Amino acid sequence: MSIKSKQLLWFFAFFLVFELNIYLSNDMIMPAMLSIVDEFQADKKFIPLSLSLYLLGGSSLQIFLGPLAEHVGKRKLVLAGNTLFLLATLAVPLTASIEQFLLARFVQGMGCCFVFVGYAMIHELFDDMTAVKLSSILSSTTILAPLAGPILGSAIISQLDWRYVFVLSGLLALLSLLGLFNSMPRTPPAVARLDLAAIVRSYAAIFSNGRFMFGMFTAGLATVPLTAWIGFSPIFVLQEMRASYATYIALQCVILSGFVLSSIAIQRLRQDFPLVCLLRLGGLIAAAGMLGAGVFRHHVDVFAACMFIYSLGFGLFNGALIRSAITASKEAMTLTTAAMSLLYCIYLSAWLQLYNLLCQRFGYALETYALLNMPVILIIVACLLLFTRGMAGRGESEVRLARH
Repeated sequence: MSIKSKQLLWFFAFFLVFELNIYLSNDMIMPAMLSIVDEFQADKKFIPLSLSLYLLGGSSLQIFLGPLAEHVGKRKLVLAGNTLFLLATLAVPLTASIEQFLLARFVQGMGCCFVFVGYAMIHELFDDMTAVKLSSILSSTTILAPLAGPILGSAIISQLDWRYVFVLSGLLALLSLLGLFNSMPRTPPAVARLDLAAIVRSYAAIFSNGRFMFGMFTAGLATVPLTAWIGFSPIFVLQEMRASYATYIALQCVILSGFVLSSIAIQRLRQDFPLVCLLRLGGLIAAAGMLGAGVFRHHVDVFAACMFIYSLGFGLFNGALIRSAITASKEAMTLTTAAMSLLYCIYLSAWLQLYNLLCQRFGYALETYALLNMPVILIIVACLLLFTRGMAGRGESEVRLARH
């Protein structure tokens, strides 16, 4: 293996730690959120609001960071983002009210804004198939974190104060910062100076690209059921069902492990496997699982098994959907992935708050959540079918995992 290849692998490994920690930090604290709102004498509605603000923080800077990455270089921005996340993470344990806690969580979420820069580097440095496989691994962090997070978080809060969750997250942030500093490739800036008119034109072209916008809407909506589960499950399981931490962890593992298994399956696909097949097959599997979860919402074990099927199907089509959407734009990859990250976080935050409002109205119960998911999955499947309808007429490089 060449020195360059080794450096790229180390860069990917430490970038994986950085992204995993961003999600892990949120998921480790979820089992303690009931204790936190009690400590700060706050309403339980702040539990999902904490997640929403964390996601909104993750959508607050992308529109500016995209052009900046082209001007100052991607390496500097990723390192700056890791540093911001590290400082904000260490500030959370110092908060003394729910308002301070939410503000610190918002700033901590801003570290997520810089992740797309690393994604852009991966799509630029690797060929199509490798990029899809690596992106699938990175996407698995969004599900691996909810699997490992509750276990780690429950272990910490059972022995120590909840603030030690952020001490662990801070140590991981320091590890990724040092690792990226030593391994991240030094790429020259793409532009010598910022051309605001050109940037506006590029963003206008990206946001007016119907295929990109429709693909990102579909991707954001498809992520909502699992994200809502992560945000609401402490209320559903620990409070409403009065179940133990062991039951909470077991449900997380069953429901979210489907995504991890789908990521492993994608790694074994042949080089020319059609993206359209991943999109359609994954959509059908996801629909079957979600509809089953709605039907069997009164039987927790069957509900969890059906949600496992949904996460399996979601994992199959998610990476292919994002790849097809971002390659629909011919603008700079950094700007395109910035727009992608912005839209993704906005969609997630908006839908999560809608779920929160409806759950407040009809009760924070598992049955309410399951019923909300049923119309959502029908919209997702319809969007996937519409998105793939035009793929047969497009170039072979867009329909298949391109050969290189």
